[in-house]
Amino acid sequence: MLTCGSTSAYENDMALTIRDRRFHLNCERMILVSGSVHYWRLDSSRWGEILDRVREMGFETICTYVPWCVHEISRGKFDFGEINPDHDLDAFLTLCEKKDMRVLLRPGPHVNSEITYFGFPKRIVHDPEIQSVTADGTPVIFPSPPRMFPVPSYASEKFYREVGIYFDRVAPIIRAHLHPHGGIIAVQADNELSFFLRTQPYDHDYSTDAIRLYAQFLEAKYQDIRALNERYSTKYGSFDAVSPPREFNCGGNGASRGNRELPYYLDWIEYKEYYLQYGLSRIVEMLRERGVDTLIYHNLPGLCAKPPYNHVRMEEIVDVVGFDLYYYKEEYHKVKRCVQYLNGTSRAPFLSEFAAGFVALPIPVKPIMLDDARFTTYAALMHGFSGINFYMLVERERWVGSPIDRFGGIRREHFKFYQEFNRILKQMNYQEITSACDGILLVNRDCARLELASSLLTPIPIIGGMTPEYYVSEDDLGFSDLIQLECTRQWDALYFGFGAAKYPVTIGDTTISEERLAEYKMVAVPTFDFMSESVQKKLRNYARNGGHLVIGPRVPVLDYTMRECDILGKNLLKPRKRLDRLDLNGATLTSVDLFDMANISDTPDPGDSASISSSSSPPSAPASVPASLLATEHETIIYQQSVGSGTITHFGFLFPRITEPDHVTQGLLGIIERIATAAGLNHTIPETDPGIDVAVQRAADCGREFLFVANTRANRRDVDVGGIYRDLKSGELVGPVTTVPAYTVLILEADQK
Repeated sequence: MLTCGSTSAYENDMALTIRDRRFHLNCERMILVSGSVHYWRLDSSRWGEILDRVREMGFETICTYVPWCVHEISRGKFDFGEINPDHDLDAFLTLCEKKDMRVLLRPGPHVNSEITYFGFPKRIVHDPEIQSVTADGTPVIFPSPPRMFPVPSYASEKFYREVGIYFDRVAPIIRAHLHPHGGIIAVQADNELSFFLRTQPYDHDYSTDAIRLYAQFLEAKYQDIRALNERYSTKYGSFDAVSPPREFNCGGNGASRGNRELPYYLDWIEYKEYYLQYGLSRIVEMLRERGVDTLIYHNLPGLCAKPPYNHVRMEEIVDVVGFDLYYYKEEYHKVKRCVQYLNGTSRAPFLSEFAAGFVALPIPVKPIMLDDARFTTYAALMHGFSGINFYMLVERERWVGSPIDRFGGIRREHFKFYQEFNRILKQMNYQEITSACDGILLVNRDCARLELASSLLTPIPIIGGMTPEYYVSEDDLGFSDLIQLECTRQWDALYFGFGAAKYPVTIGDTTISEERLAEYKMVAVPTFDFMSESVQKKLRNYARNGGHLVIGPRVPVLDYTMRECDILGKNLLKPRKRLDRLDLNGATLTSVDLFDMANISDTPDPGDSASISSSSSPPSAPASVPASLLATEHETIIYQQSVGSGTITHFGFLFPRITEPDHVTQGLLGIIERIATAAGLNHTIPETDPGIDVAVQRAADCGREFLFVANTRANRRDVDVGGIYRDLKSGELVGPVTTVPAYTVLILEADQK
């Protein structure tokens, strides 16, 4: 559907490439560790001294933007050092090469970088033919300090013509410095493609070119207008005649019609994903046409696991897509989710921006301090990455907390922290380490599209502690549950449940390939009444080929177009009745489906009405006969069905709302124990404190194994790690019970004897 395919077109063994989810340079596996240094913000006479300080911290790679607005004097005229020596990109890259420093280059056209107009020339953002347009027909304004501005449309053809003028000038400089003859090992295409953070579904873009792109998307998907009319129950004469939705108005005509109208809105959300992919493909194509023949990457702002982002599809356009992480020490689980999602979906988990200090805003926002960086950096390391870029290593205007100031001076404690971090990476030989996860918890993209489609907020997305309960429509769409609310709740319960029970489960997306799923012993995903036919087939095949699939609370009976489709359901039981509520050891389950096993299996009941034993294992059962994993006095609520050489575990209830580890009760832990044990998962350590998180990483070739233990709380904890380890930072032996200070990650190496 897009004009640009996978970009891994260059064939150079010396280039930066990706294999086995690691970066390789000059045929050697490496961890890509870099830091941002913005040449145009520094006095060129100090470039050399500053780069020397960067190397002293242990960095061999730097990253820099090339801002369009800084270099453009007027349309078609540029200053790359001819007027201001601080703008001499060629000289800066040459100096990096003399210092034996590699470079990640980010030429935009969008760079953000906390500069006015995010790096676009003023004439670009004020051109009506280029501006993105709201559903009301007004220009889309981004409320960013120091000055609000209209944002460009990535559907605008004039926008790409103007970008071409800039690329024509900067591309020859880039080509002259590409590895192996120069220092540039990768180039970023644009920056944080995200509708300028205005991701709500009916906000923008409704410009003429964007509506034309929408028609192009529909035609590519349906091929024939008759197929679209059949799906929408409409009588359009052409794809150009289809008007995009400007608000969510589904379900208002009664539940009987609600879900039949959904394809129209779900297609719009899918188009929002397509829009971002289209913009990225155009920028990549323009760079390639101008000879930028190297690894090309992109970055997304924070955890972008849901629409309008589609990480897997974006990596069909660029070589790798990273995340930008700016989190406080209290936000451990945001860091964990970001890194784990990249591990589950990306070719190579790359943290394209990681806070080294924080932007100085003219509003009362708490800065990210060194204590935050200490904890979150090691938290990211704990869950496994292939690359990380610290933003900013060198301070500049409107930024505080960098280890190096703009004159080449150092902030000693910050400087020592990054030295230690680079030392730890080498000590661990981190490029050879891989995360040990037996299970993966998938984001259900179909349901996530419904959640975004039913959002009532425009234009501001989630603010502060807001959750979908505050902004998602609760209209009855004719399903068994309020899917647009419940899917996230069920996902959160599984995420916090597996973590609190200390099972090694990472995060993924239903978009990932069948081959990727096969890497895991267990795949879990919240499921409801509808799911794409292709995803149902993929999950069924995963189970048939020996995997352990966990689904619930419902079994899909419809596909993405709301037609009957029960590929998964053919193997599973129909509930006999439903209870409104069931209390189980402190876990309040709702909408509980009951399954009658009496006439199917003589397998003894593994549970009782009073409690759930966290140590009980599920009974074995003959092939093709469902086994009860959890029953109450009312009958079975979780069972496991053999499918091919694998199994499907189905839980038939809604978990209580869990938004943090402390909400995990013994009842929920007991449920997780049943599910995980039935899938063959094993605990990492004996500890049960939900505020303690753990991860294991291994080097298969030399047998080294590392246990990471994170204390996510504000007070120290004594933790049972289940054995004796050597603390990598102190060199001391610790365990089996060891004290972990507040907001600290211990790196413990197992004895190799």
